[in-house]
Amino acid sequence: MQQTIQSSLKELITAQYVNNPQEWLEVNISTSGLLNLTIVSNRFVGLSIPQRKEQVLNFIKQSQISHLSPGFLGLYTLQEAESLDISRPLTNGANVYTWQDLALLAANPQNQPQALVREPREPRTVTFYSFKGGVGRTTALTHVAWILAMRGRKVVAVDLDLEAPGLSAAFNLNPKPSYGIVDYFYERSYLPEGLAPSISVSQILGEVKITNATGRLFVVPAGDLNLDYLSKVDDLRAATITETGENLWYVFHREIQEQLKPDIILVDSQSGINQWGTLSLFQAADDVIIFLFPNEQNQQGIDLVLQPLQALKNIPINFVFTPVSDVTETGISKVRKILKSLHDKITITTNQNNEEFDEAIEALVVPYLQPIALADIYPVPAVVDYYTKIANLIDEETERRKINHKDTKYTKKEAREDKSPKIVT
Repeated sequence: MQQTIQSSLKELITAQYVNNPQEWLEVNISTSGLLNLTIVSNRFVGLSIPQRKEQVLNFIKQSQISHLSPGFLGLYTLQEAESLDISRPLTNGANVYTWQDLALLAANPQNQPQALVREPREPRTVTFYSFKGGVGRTTALTHVAWILAMRGRKVVAVDLDLEAPGLSAAFNLNPKPSYGIVDYFYERSYLPEGLAPSISVSQILGEVKITNATGRLFVVPAGDLNLDYLSKVDDLRAATITETGENLWYVFHREIQEQLKPDIILVDSQSGINQWGTLSLFQAADDVIIFLFPNEQNQQGIDLVLQPLQALKNIPINFVFTPVSDVTETGISKVRKILKSLHDKITITTNQNNEEFDEAIEALVVPYLQPIALADIYPVPAVVDYYTKIANLIDEETERRKINHKDTKYTKKEAREDKSPKIVT
């Protein structure tokens, strides 16, 4: 119903105020139900600000489409918009930096293009995310990274859990690199104009030595935990744009590709709803693996995250339930009930023709493992097999994309279909 109101309002106001390619408008309904409007139109020439507001609000009222309360009203002539450097909104997802951006995007689907497609990137980035901490996300990443390296992949694991970092300790990285990603981001955020950065990608990389591995595993730690680190994390903003117009992740991704040419990047995201989780999910991720304990608290949190996440419509999502203490039929039945609910949430949000949940789908489950609970360093060889299925889905998708990249018959339409969210089997 709300989407119908938004679409009808935008169509109505466009017909009244947009008469040439230079004129434009943006309609947003806030999460609290306020109607926010930005209109750039020469119909406002010669009118004062109060007169413009009265004209627009009367027009909306007479339409009888909406009884929403007015929020922000930005009403400008073309000349005013140009002098104030007000430009039409981006439509490719590049302006999504905060959870507020994402909430508005999810609530206002009429402001996004019909088919938002992220072109395949090399290397592909898989984000490991959890709404709550303590569900084994970092543990899973360390084991999956180790498995992929053993299989011959060149893997880079990045610690973006900046408020509770642990990757370098989990891998017992020795020697540690001179700097971490916090130092790398900080320098590029506050570097004086005209100076080149002194911290390179090579200085924030450490390699994990794995006996008999045919691949390689590199770790990018958050940084040394000291008072300087705390100060930098507090000052950093994930939404920072560098002098070259690039976001922080894009700069890192480009330089890591130039330096190492890895097969895959695995990101350990910060849990919860925060700026670094936003960066990990919406700027970095080509795929997302969500880790959750099978209870109401975790499910409610993931439900909340799925709404803005699916507004982008092009990020494959997989779910891993961990640590599951009850793997009897009763426990697995509870897991499957939550999995079905999450599947239905994705189906409804992405309009995938309400595809029926396949009762034969096997939930991806990692049980409670005492050797993991007692371990200080990963991987734990005795439990590696429990993480093989996660590594398999990453490996298979990596291989599939390589094949599709070489296939000239692989169209953008097919890419959109392949990138639709899915439940892992």
